This record gives sequence, C-alpha cells and structure tokens, in this order.
Amino acid sequence: MRILQLTNLYAPIIGGLERSVATSSEELVRRGHEVTVLTLATPATASSGASSGPETRNGVRVVRVRSVATSLLPRVNQDPGKPFHPTAPDPFTVADIRAELRTGGYDVVHSHDWLMYSYLPLRFGPDGLPHVHTAHDFGLACVKKTFARNGGGCVPGPRLSRCLPCASAQYGKPKAAALTAALRVHRHRGIDALTAISPSVARALEHAKLPAGLPVQVVSSLVPDGLDELARDTPRPDWLPDRPYILFVGALGPHKGVDVLFTAYRRLVAEWSGREPVPALVCIGTWRPDTPPVPPGVLVRHDVAHAQVMAAWHGAAAGVVPSLNEAMGQVAVEALLARTPLIASRVGGLADMIRDGESGLHVPPSDPDALHAALERLLTDPDLADRLRTAGYRRGLDYTAARVVPQIEEVYRACIA
Repeated sequence: MRILQLTNLYAPIIGGLERSVATSSEELVRRGHEVTVLTLATPATASSGASSGPETRNGVRVVRVRSVATSLLPRVNQDPGKPFHPTAPDPFTVADIRAELRTGGYDVVHSHDWLMYSYLPLRFGPDGLPHVHTAHDFGLACVKKTFARNGGGCVPGPRLSRCLPCASAQYGKPKAAALTAALRVHRHRGIDALTAISPSVARALEHAKLPAGLPVQVVSSLVPDGLDELARDTPRPDWLPDRPYILFVGALGPHKGVDVLFTAYRRLVAEWSGREPVPALVCIGTWRPDTPPVPPGVLVRHDVAHAQVMAAWHGAAAGVVPSLNEAMGQVAVEALLARTPLIASRVGGLADMIRDGESGLHVPPSDPDALHAALERLLTDPDLADRLRTAGYRRGLDYTAARVVPQIEEVYRACIA
C-alpha cells in the first residue's frame, strides 16, 4: 500500500503522538509499504532546508507544508517551534495536501490530529481517498484535548456554554471562541474509519459529533519493538544515585501530577522506617512555568537520551506515573517493558492499561496520601515488586509495533475495501 499520514508535528519534534506516528510509519515501511508523512513546516526545519522539498527519515518520506499561521501570522502560535492547526481548514495546508495527493498512487489517507480538518474538504472531491482518523487524545470532543473541567472529568459533557469559559483559560477568549465554535459545528463527514488509542478515548468520542453509524475501533498507540533489550543492554547512566531510586519521566508540571509526587515523597522521607536508606527520587523531564518547588535531595535531569531513559527505568525500584489524565501513557508502556514495578493514576488510558495489583498499582489522581501508601507498600514488599515486574512486562508487549501495526494494516484494508 501507499499511505499518506497527516500529522501536525513530526520528527525532529518529539512527543507521544509524534513518536507513535513515527514508529508505525517506520514499521509499515519495514513491512513493505510506502509511507509519506505530511506535516507542518517549522522554523527549525526551514532553517535546515528540510522545507525546500521532501526528505527521508528511516525510510519514511516526509513532506513539510505551509499554513496561514506559519506563513503569515506566526504570533498566532504560542510556540512558533510547534505550529498549531485550528479546528477549521487552513487554505494553504489544503492546497498543499491537494498537490501531494495529485502526485498520484496513494491508497489511503491516515490523519492523526487537527491537520485532518485541512483534508476533510478534499475527501469527496476528485482528489479524495479513503480516510482513517486516529484519535490520540480527546480533541474531537474538547478543544483543550483533555476532556477535563475544573480539575475533574467533563461532566455532564461538552456544550458551547460550558466549553467557552473552560477553554478561555487555556487559549484566551478570542481563540477559544473560534476553536470551540468550529469544533461544535463539525460533523466530521469524511472520516471513513475511526480508531482510538484507548478505551478511555473511545468512550469520550461518544460526545463528539460524528457521522451516524460510524464505529470506533480501539487500536492502541504503540512503541518500537526492542525497548526491553534497549533497557537491559544500555549501560547504567553514571548520574543515577548509588542507592535504590524511584523514577518519574515526563513534563514537570501539575498536569502530570508531579506536585502530588513531591508531596508524597516528602512524607515518605519523613516517615521512612526501613533498615536501608530511603530510596532517592529521580525526575527526568522538562521545566515548565508551573513546575512546583523541588524537594531537597530530588535529582532532576533534562535532555536525557532515550536509551539512558530506558536504562534508568530498568534500574528503578519503582516507577510513578501520577498524571491527572492520560489518553494512553506511552511513558507507562516504556516502564512496563523495562520491567519496572509501576504505580499509576487510575485515569484515562492508564486505568485501561494497568490491572491493579497484577500489572501495576493504581492510585486515585491528586491523592498524595494514596500515592505515599502505594510507594511504601511497593518499596517494602519485594515479592509484590517481582510479580509486578513480570506481569507488567507481559502487558507492555501488547503495545509494541509487532502487535499493533498488523491491526493498523487491517483497518487500512477494510477502509479501502
């Protein structure tokens, strides 16, 4: 098959969605397909000359295209290095997608985020092709892409009167009004097959406005094969503590629950009664404006190579993913594959992934007391830790390319047929 992937951002920009698209694209190429990724140009790719024509990354052809924001209104993007596609068609992007389709030979289009809105106007025209869309987050129902409101879930569901004030805190009133109004009027006609990366995302899509009778199939996000070997074979980083440690990987912000983790860890240190010194806390991630004060003795590292991250997971006494919400949680999959006994919030895709007491431990989100209790239990019960390592690893294999990409191929074949 010849496959055209549409995604806002792509390598060298790194994030969970970008890694998933890259992993699936590279595995599809390895399995004999031709894959082109069409993505928005960024200042970094323009300065490197990548925007002057297609490039190839690990066998995947990459085409970087224009948008009104990047070409005429760069201040629209909060971060110019990560261009933003709205919930409406962008005329420049529509033209560039049409031009790529007219090169001929594609069998299917697979969109992954709001760049889809620049393909939908083409779907039923002379250049249109069968179209698969994957929901990697809650963006078909929520312009914040979190499906959360006032610190909890979006209850009783999205409505214009509720969405506008909720989204204004993130985007400002003018942008929130434009994004919300455009999303609420969409019926998403032109999606022929719809997949979601977790049951949690699939349930949220019940609140999106979709073509009548369009089923949602769960096809999980994925990680590359071989992460378990990478974790095991990479030398232990010399910056890790020389005693047992707890590991957190992710953005150092409250949305990832790092403030809850810091509170639980302070209590763990204060109340530790074990014969060995209290395990250290290591955090690998990026600073944010809302990063809370870091407790004394906590080790924070930035810009760590992925192989070293996997080695750090492999050596951890416990891993923690205390997010307030996650559509799936690739970082949790990496921890499981590294055989790290894991504690995760009982939210979103993390609740779908982990079976409490079997493949990991669940804690309520935003509950430092429950997180402290789970840490103390895991760190003082080696038999429990060993069971979680074994069962967690088996669960992590369900999210590897070898198991997920054949499911994607089946979706393509059914959509084309």
